Amino acid sequence: MTRIAVFDSGIGGIGVLEHLRERAPWADLVYLADHAFGPYGERTLEEVRDRTTLIARFLRSAGAEVVVIACNSASAAALHHLRRELPDIEFVGMEPAVKPAAEQTSTGTIAVLATDATFQGELFQSLVGRFAGDVKIIERSCPGLALAVERGEPVGDLLDAYLPEIAASEADVVVLGCTHYPHILSDIAVRLPPHITFIDPAQAVGRRVIEVANRMTIDLEGTGSTEMWTTSLETDRWDKREWTTVDIPANAAMALSFGDSTLVALTGDITEMPVTVIVNAANVELDHGGGVALAIAIAGGSTIGAESRRWIDEHGPLAPGIAALTSAGEMPSQYVVHVAGPIHTPDQDNEGLLAAAVVGALDAAAEIDATTVAMPAISAGIYGYPPHEASAVIAETAASFLSEGATSLRSVRLVGFNEDMTDRFVDAMESMDIVI
Repeated sequence: MTRIAVFDSGIGGIGVLEHLRERAPWADLVYLADHAFGPYGERTLEEVRDRTTLIARFLRSAGAEVVVIACNSASAAALHHLRRELPDIEFVGMEPAVKPAAEQTSTGTIAVLATDATFQGELFQSLVGRFAGDVKIIERSCPGLALAVERGEPVGDLLDAYLPEIAASEADVVVLGCTHYPHILSDIAVRLPPHITFIDPAQAVGRRVIEVANRMTIDLEGTGSTEMWTTSLETDRWDKREWTTVDIPANAAMALSFGDSTLVALTGDITEMPVTVIVNAANVELDHGGGVALAIAIAGGSTIGAESRRWIDEHGPLAPGIAALTSAGEMPSQYVVHVAGPIHTPDQDNEGLLAAAVVGALDAAAEIDATTVAMPAISAGIYGYPPHEASAVIAETAASFLSEGATSLRSVRLVGFNEDMTDRFVDAMESMDIVI
């Protein structure tokens, strides 16, 4: 199904979504709030560009042909970059409405409320140079304001600090240069003179998206559905909207969509991840004497070893493709699935054995209705499997498993023990047809 996707660092872009919905009532839309990483305005331009590119690639794998960057900070940092890097997607970005503000001012002075990232981007400076050469612009950066809106916190003290300069100036037009700010327009307006005109570019962006969709001959006659996605694992949010989690942690290096599930590559400590299940690259006797297995045994406490010994006493040594299940002890995850990957040997089916271990782990997780799984680079450490080969087998097997659908798993995290290993997972994911 062709999708038009709208994304922002949080709830700010919902205004754009609503204007788009008014113009295309039967279109099927997706809104992604990057709660795990946002707000973008508090990040550096490089951080925002990299994260925005990752999210855009994910949305492309989910079937999006038009991506609306409903965030001024992300547009400032990445819009031109995205159009170069992903030419098969049509991007519609946000930009501070400097041009209409310059056209509407009677006093020759306008004000722009925005984030540091927006003001630092080349997009803003380009707009000023092209459309506001004869206009005085008051650039008012508002650190922390988008975050307060995102969290539903009071904004009065922040606005009292940021708005006096504008209130005392000759500005008669104020540009809302962050999609979060229209959510608090009444709080802003009461602190400024009543004659001021406010410009929110969301409505213009909604019109532009429809123009792009029509030019691309995208059929907007769908079911009128709106899917609300968040990258956060939090389930209790103050805004009380019904969010569906797409697990893209703040430190994700790559993320792909497979139906209702997400495959993610990242670097991290698997024992600290708040997922349903972590996978242990164990030996057949579940001794947990080194590598990931030892780290899990230490982090989980004595429970891991005791339950592992009971499992071996009852079932015997692990066989290829068979998984043992224990609790996670003191770790934030709920369970540990133990599988024995192959010791790399020239005269055996190493790929088949490693794939069997991956499928065994995912099957075991699905059998207990797990939703999130974190898996290390099985067999790529002391077991001698060449890391670049192991990462490809693990990533491709996990992707194949998720592609089959009908599973409780909503995310599989491929966890590199260092950035080199994570880069190998990323390379494997980039080679998949879904990205090309």
